[in-house]
Amino acid sequence: MNINSTVALEAQSLSGHAQVGWLDTNNTWVEAPASTALLGKELYLTLPSRKGNRYPRQRNYHGLYFFSQTKRHVWFESNTEASRLASLDMTQKIRAIASQPMLITFADGVVHFPDFIALHSDHRQILYDVKPSDRVTPEVITQFARTKAVCDLVGWGYEVLTELEPVERTNLEWLAQFKHDGFYPEQSALDRLLDALTAPMTVQDAASALGMDSLAHARSALFHLLWGGTLTVDTSVRLTSSSLIEKGTL
Repeated sequence: MNINSTVALEAQSLSGHAQVGWLDTNNTWVEAPASTALLGKELYLTLPSRKGNRYPRQRNYHGLYFFSQTKRHVWFESNTEASRLASLDMTQKIRAIASQPMLITFADGVVHFPDFIALHSDHRQILYDVKPSDRVTPEVITQFARTKAVCDLVGWGYEVLTELEPVERTNLEWLAQFKHDGFYPEQSALDRLLDALTAPMTVQDAASALGMDSLAHARSALFHLLWGGTLTVDTSVRLTSSSLIEKGTL
C-alpha cells in the first residue's frame, strides 16, 4: 500500500475539526474553523505562514522556484520540495500555488504547516505535503492522516509527495532549463512538427521536423514544448536523442 492510500485509510477514522490560520495578501493574519467556507478564501494566493530558519551546516536547501505557469516565485525548504514543484509545473495545469500556505491547529492543540496548496485549472484545490520516503514514520503518517481529514471536511484534495526517482529528477532538471517562453518556436515551425507527428518520433527526428535555422535551436524549442506539455516523452527512462516524442495533452 502506498503512502497516500495508507493516509486515506487512517483519515477515515479521524475528525477533521481544526482551526486554520493564514497570512493573506494584505499581510494580515486570518483564522477560521475548518469548513467548506475555506474554499472561497483563495488560500492558494496566501503569503507564507512561516519560513524556516537558516543556520551553519544546514542540510536542507532553501530557495525560490520560478513557477513557469504562474510567472511567480514559490518558496521551498528542501531540494525534494524544489524538484516536486518542478514536477507539478511540468505535469499539471495550475493557475495559482502558494508555499507554507497555512497553519492547521488540530483539536488537541497539535499544529502542522502543510507545504503547498494549488488551484488547478479544473478548479480543484489540492493541498500538498512533501517528505522524503525514508522520513515517513508512523507518527508522520498520523500527522498526514489528520491533515487529510481536515481537507476532506473543507473539500480540498490532499496528496503526499515523496522524492522523484533519480532518472526522472535528472530529466526534469534538464527540461526545466528550457521552460522560458523565449524558446517557443514560431507557429510555422510548430505546425510543421505537429503535421509530421502522426506517429511517435525520436527527439532527433522531431527536432529536424521543426525545420528551424539550426539543430541546436530546434532541440531547445523541442525541449520547451516537452516542458509545456505540447509534446510528451517518457521521463521515467533516460532522455536521449533516440527517446520517442508524442503529441501531448496539456
